[in-house]
Amino acid sequence: MSQEYYNVRKGIFATITYAFIMSIAAVGAKHVQTQISVAVLVFWQSLFCVVVLFPQMRGKWEKRSFDTIKIHILRSVGGFVGFLCYYWALNEIPLVEASLLRSCAPLCVPFVVLIVHKIFIPKARWVPLLVGFVGVALVIHPTPTNFNPWHIVGFLSAVGLAFSMITTRMLSTKVSSHETMIVYFSFSAACSLIMALAQGDSIALPVNVWGWVLAVSGALYVGMYLYTLAYTSAPASLVSPVSYVGIAFSGFWGWVIWGHVPDAYAISGTVLIFLSVLLSASVAKKRA
Repeated sequence: MSQEYYNVRKGIFATITYAFIMSIAAVGAKHVQTQISVAVLVFWQSLFCVVVLFPQMRGKWEKRSFDTIKIHILRSVGGFVGFLCYYWALNEIPLVEASLLRSCAPLCVPFVVLIVHKIFIPKARWVPLLVGFVGVALVIHPTPTNFNPWHIVGFLSAVGLAFSMITTRMLSTKVSSHETMIVYFSFSAACSLIMALAQGDSIALPVNVWGWVLAVSGALYVGMYLYTLAYTSAPASLVSPVSYVGIAFSGFWGWVIWGHVPDAYAISGTVLIFLSVLLSASVAKKRA
């Protein structure tokens, strides 16, 4: 068994586990946001992860180049914005739709690559992208009498996640996964604290919320570790299609807990988006 095959298999298994754990975290986040703001939740979950990671970084800090710092900043901004938009969308649209729109990140990856690396999108990738964006349109299905702007917010979470995917891969050859995570969570904690205070929110948690926040934070820590492991073990073009199993997990929780059943538009859009990711992976494999 070659090392490359082992890494790809590890990345796929990590992605499936990540998708399941993050679907549980989403359930907890959707529930707890009935009592605290998104900024407060993001602050506490980020602080929790910093506290857990800090001892693991003892003696491992190194001076980094300016280029590496820039990538850290891009990765942190993308991850922070992605999570904020995802949590905001969870409050307003069904869990499965918010998760589906966040899972559109692979569709955004070529555009992020264009921005970050100045690499233009190959002609062969345009068909999969068009198929995917038709799927997104079906999920949102805007009409003059039926348009929910929170679907757009949910899609913005995919844009943030796409930046996170690309920059995580870029950092994988420069720093450890633990460093990538602690820098991101420190940035997230600081930004969410500023946001909470600016909104006039108290960061003190009600007693009955502590257990939920701890559960969400623990799931997020494990999930982000698996996410980082997946995208540092295998190319995004191979790992991304597997991440769509998370939509099935989210659909199950949304149906069991809230009674949300995806309509024909959402189901059709899901099929097209998944098909587009498979086509993109096929194109990437042929070009490799």
